[in-house]
Amino acid sequence: MSDQPLVSVVLIGFNDVGRIGRALESIRRQTLRSIEIIVVDDASTDGTAEFVESVAVNDSRIRLLTRADNSGGCSAPRNDGLRMARAPWVMFCDSDDEYDLHACATLLRAAEDWNADVVCGTAIRHDVARDRDKRWRPELHAADRLISSLEQEPELLYDTISVNKIYRRSFLQEHNIQFPDGLLFEDQVFTLQCFLSAERIGVVQAAVYIWNVDRKAEDASITQGRMQMRNVRDRVEINRRMDVLLRDSSDELRLAKSIKFLRHEGYLYLSAIGENPHPEAAKEAADEFRDYVQNVDPRAFDFIRPALRVAFYGLMTSDLDLLRRAVRWERWASVVDTVVVREESGDHRRELWATGSGEPVLNRSAREWLDISHLNLLDMPFSARRYFHELREISVSRSRVSVVVDTVDFASDLDGDVEAHLVWCDRLGTVIASLPLQRDASGAADSIRWRGSGQLTAHIHRPLMKPDKGSLGVRLRRGTSVNTTALRAPRVHVDDVFVPIPSVAYADRPAGAQLLPGERASVSWRPARRARGPAAWGRRAGHAARRRLPGSGNELSRARQALLPGVTDLECSRPIVAYLPAPSAGGPRSWPLDLTLWDQKMAMTCYLLVAGEIDETVPTRVWGSVRDARAVQLGEVLDAAELIITDDPSLIDTAGPSLVFRPDAGAGRYLLPNLPDGYDVVETTADLIDAVHAVLAANR
Repeated sequence: MSDQPLVSVVLIGFNDVGRIGRALESIRRQTLRSIEIIVVDDASTDGTAEFVESVAVNDSRIRLLTRADNSGGCSAPRNDGLRMARAPWVMFCDSDDEYDLHACATLLRAAEDWNADVVCGTAIRHDVARDRDKRWRPELHAADRLISSLEQEPELLYDTISVNKIYRRSFLQEHNIQFPDGLLFEDQVFTLQCFLSAERIGVVQAAVYIWNVDRKAEDASITQGRMQMRNVRDRVEINRRMDVLLRDSSDELRLAKSIKFLRHEGYLYLSAIGENPHPEAAKEAADEFRDYVQNVDPRAFDFIRPALRVAFYGLMTSDLDLLRRAVRWERWASVVDTVVVREESGDHRRELWATGSGEPVLNRSAREWLDISHLNLLDMPFSARRYFHELREISVSRSRVSVVVDTVDFASDLDGDVEAHLVWCDRLGTVIASLPLQRDASGAADSIRWRGSGQLTAHIHRPLMKPDKGSLGVRLRRGTSVNTTALRAPRVHVDDVFVPIPSVAYADRPAGAQLLPGERASVSWRPARRARGPAAWGRRAGHAARRRLPGSGNELSRARQALLPGVTDLECSRPIVAYLPAPSAGGPRSWPLDLTLWDQKMAMTCYLLVAGEIDETVPTRVWGSVRDARAVQLGEVLDAAELIITDDPSLIDTAGPSLVFRPDAGAGRYLLPNLPDGYDVVETTADLIDAVHAVLAANR
């Protein structure tokens, strides 16, 4: 190796002997060999320095600096490494992350080709627990390009990390750019200084950095510990320093930075405050954060989501209950934890978040802050609404389950005709079991209290697998319209709550669901083993025979149908097609239609109502354009449909135009009714889609 390397890589770590070896190895094996590796140990006590020394024995490119005192952050060690660097180009790495094999070569080549001061590559966020990768800020790295200044692309403000970049060392020295000592989130000030000072900024699509995110680690990382007061104070101070740096920049760039703060940091910290179970800690963090937010450019609030704007209003009026409710929309899949008020004045109509102090903030009225008209919550179809259902009590005594659930009636239209069930669902949304709920008069003014008690009704005919995960939800039924929304349990301790489910899986011991802790009421199945031997075979044959019998004895089938979603709130502008497969003599038939292909090709063309006896292992939740209509009367489906897809002889051309669809079922075709002569039989989903297009076009 020559005396002067091409790139200096600064690797920092503290008490990370278990992971720094992986990071160090990813740097050592770079395809660009002309590098020096500067390892800065921030006064570790776990043998990190000794481990690095042992590796350095066999690699002369490694230089180790051990700090005498721990700095408490990343700035000081990185600055130490920067002062030690000898190469014309510098890169940074953290001990718990890794480089892509070609990271140094990719960034150096782009920097030299473009004569750039700094070049940004793509970082990959690797979820350690799930072993999943996700490109960080992919929209910023969609194309290779050279930028003359941050004013040209203000969106680069979102590329805040320092480890996915290469820097010309003389450029950093000339502008005296270092990491701010003593502060967390130091990357943001450092990268902003670089972007503002650089005359040529390169951006490449290539992935160069693997950012390992371990959410289950025993010690939360700096980024994940947002409720620590030092984190809040440092985040605020970092943004104040960024504002100073941008003081002489254009109005457009300063506004872009304010919008970025509200969308990113604001969202993160409001979420942490809203979900903090300790009121005093939440209030302290809110007070610290409020002082800075009140000085943000007021125009920036026009560029954030309506519910997030409501949460900021709650922060600035010290109404943490309002903040908390608005954060639930942002964090909990858009559940509505408020009454929505509609105001009409002539042709102007708007929807308002009902709660709030009513006081103006930043020269804006409360109505402006609480205006959520853009969400169209009151015009949302019943089936698509996201109700806030909160589990308040749950107890189990032998096979009986007792629950209390509160539902926020945000549209004020859940009248006495609405039926409710608590449903246990698998990961695909299929109902496993249910419990009827009765309305109770003791609920709050803006909510309905439901109570349920009894043995669960089962809705499956197959054993559950232990790895299966599922959820609890509340299913509301108003006429033929059905709404199912997940149940939330932020204030109820559910650890070790086991709910037995009457077994229809031919089990020889009780089966059921174990509730998992967390704000969402999730479950893990505790299945029973299948019984074995002649007695079990006879019992299974008896169960199968009873399921095929018509009439009042088929209680399980009736209970299942009573809970499945129906035809709900379909737009009149789109034609409706019904798919009604013929029943099989062998029981529910396997799914013959490719729903994914159908939804891709037909989602904007028509609605598909699906009914008939379908194997229950198939997902039955609403796909958007595909609706489960098994709980709807056949006559209603036929009346609604413009076209019938079926292979049931009794339905072909009896209630309007039909297409005959029957894929090759092998030997299973002998269990299906014979098709009448004279009809073309469509055998693939692709051909069926073409045929449906032709019929609908002719009808128009």
